[in-house]
Amino acid sequence: MYSAPVPPPAGYIITPSNLQPTRSAADTAEFRRNYGANEFVNALYALDTGHDGHGVTVAVVDDGVVNVNGELDGRIDTSLSKDFGYVTKGGIKTKRDVLGDDQSDHGTAVANIIAGNANGQGAVGYAPGAKLAVLRVSDWDEDTKTEVIFRAVEALDYATAQKIKIVSSSLNQGGSATWGEAVTRFGATGGLIVNSAGNSAAANPADAAAIDASNVNAIIFVGALSPNIQAYTIESYSNRAGTMKDRYVVAVGTNVTTLVNGTVGLFSGTSSATPTVAALAADILSKWPQLTGQQAGKVILTTAKDIGDPGVDDVFGHGLVDFKAALAPVNPTLSNGATQTAVRSSVMAIPTPMGAAAIQTALSNVTILDEFGRDYATSLAGLIVKPQVGADHRIWRRVAQMGHQSALSFGGFTGTMGFASVRVGPGGDQVVTRATAGTIDYVSDGLGIRAAWNAADSLQLDVMGLAPFADGVLAYAPQAGTSMGVDRYLAGGRLGITIASGRTQESAASAVTLGWSGRAADMRLSFIDETGTLMGMPTGEGALRLGSGARTVMIEAHHGFGVAPGWSIEGYGSLGLTRMKPITASLVTGTTPLVGSRLGFQMTGTALGGLISFGVAQPLMIEAGAARLTYASSYDLATRSLIYQSTSASLAGQRRAQLTAGYSTGGPRSTIRIGLMQDLTDGSPSMLAHWAARF
Repeated sequence: MYSAPVPPPAGYIITPSNLQPTRSAADTAEFRRNYGANEFVNALYALDTGHDGHGVTVAVVDDGVVNVNGELDGRIDTSLSKDFGYVTKGGIKTKRDVLGDDQSDHGTAVANIIAGNANGQGAVGYAPGAKLAVLRVSDWDEDTKTEVIFRAVEALDYATAQKIKIVSSSLNQGGSATWGEAVTRFGATGGLIVNSAGNSAAANPADAAAIDASNVNAIIFVGALSPNIQAYTIESYSNRAGTMKDRYVVAVGTNVTTLVNGTVGLFSGTSSATPTVAALAADILSKWPQLTGQQAGKVILTTAKDIGDPGVDDVFGHGLVDFKAALAPVNPTLSNGATQTAVRSSVMAIPTPMGAAAIQTALSNVTILDEFGRDYATSLAGLIVKPQVGADHRIWRRVAQMGHQSALSFGGFTGTMGFASVRVGPGGDQVVTRATAGTIDYVSDGLGIRAAWNAADSLQLDVMGLAPFADGVLAYAPQAGTSMGVDRYLAGGRLGITIASGRTQESAASAVTLGWSGRAADMRLSFIDETGTLMGMPTGEGALRLGSGARTVMIEAHHGFGVAPGWSIEGYGSLGLTRMKPITASLVTGTTPLVGSRLGFQMTGTALGGLISFGVAQPLMIEAGAARLTYASSYDLATRSLIYQSTSASLAGQRRAQLTAGYSTGGPRSTIRIGLMQDLTDGSPSMLAHWAARF
């Protein structure tokens, strides 16, 4: 049965090109002649991204094709095209060898919808770079002026022999078993037939009876969607999805295209919707020739927009074809050559002491694969971030120290406990008191035992200066807030060992420190182990995670001395060597040792009725070290595999300087503490104030 075009629906409007500004170089007046249908399927995306069907041949099984007005210049592959028809004249039947003539009104419109040239006239096809194998299957009776379409089986077997991947057939065969067998033979090559559903308003596609398990993957049926912009509506004449809903999509049933008489006009029916989908298959294969036609069809079905009842339904099948969704990556993955991880679950967070620029540059040209095996060159720079820490751990630790304080001392034992009261409801009994910080010390016969939780800095006098802690363990592992230690008091100082640990929701850290404290100077050697975070910060997720933790060896020194009555100066510095813990699935497959440094100075004295401090500090910064990145940089079509490369990216951070000031005063009834910090690198200020009253 010949699926003839139907008249355009009443009220169909060709949208004027001046309704919105030009969006790209491809958004021309010629493109906008078919504006309505193009917009429904996001056709501009294909042209903008260079998916134009080049390198792909689409077989057009129809009544022939005429190159009108040069619209198909260079697009008809005469070496593959063939006329299977005959002409009867005066009762004599002779073989015809003409690819198109005045009777080719149907096939010419179909061909221009697929591959109409972007030449400023007519309308642009959905795959303007594709080649066409014109397979003319009509017979013409000159005596009766009638046309008969019945040689589709011959054409399909020819396409099978030529290993053509895509066949566009806007014809119906009435469910012929012979045609179904030809579909099976064609499907064995991996080819895809894009077939019109038919214009008889039936519940199933016209050729559904010819499709079974042997050939179902070789065909997609196409129904006609109304161009009405108010709602997604199937055209009244279009056959529905029915029993073929798993192999059915819709496209707009009316396109503006070049007709056989040389005019530019409307061509309607499922015959018009079908070449839209065939062109989309060509656009897919033009970029990914490693796919079969049937794999391209799977992409089309999977990415169609669900417009009917939720899921695959009996009217729209999979829904409306979407060029953008079909050409964009579907569930893409990143690979380091050993494992694959979803891009959508991957992000890299660079800790503040490190630099991100080198990694962003290195990962700005990475090849990813989607779930259909399609390769995409993309940049991952946007997935590499440096979180801005507005209130880091040191501030929260100071807040924990600012509650009410209780002290106890007897014999060689001293202890303090900080606590805060929090109202959790309006009632007088709905106040909860929580412990926030504490210390315990016991000294006897030259031996000291101590424990601390969220305690003040054990090295530097803290007057709310908001500077980094002098204790280097807290710089590398700020979550290690609980410590226990043993000291041996000797002449001129004490020798001690401290074990610190802590846990948050995402990480755990522990440290062992061997230290010597003299009258004015301290030296420490620490081993720090952190799991789940790096330098106290999360490192991302998925294939871009920057390690699962680190091990650090650090040496640090602290020295203080008086400069005037009531005034002293303290200075500290540390140097650390860090080894990150790699993650099997990450593109970061290793690192060189990271060299970190930090230093600071603070002057403290009595003034204005209290204690006042001024300081300058360089927070922890990575001086040297690099990450080894292993990622796919290209795709080899011959072997159908990713090509990997490894590169080194520096993790050296930007040097920072912070100015700090603090003031503390108070008596038995109340205390006031104020801290200020100005970051000279990014200009950000911080302030922390505390007032406590006792009644």
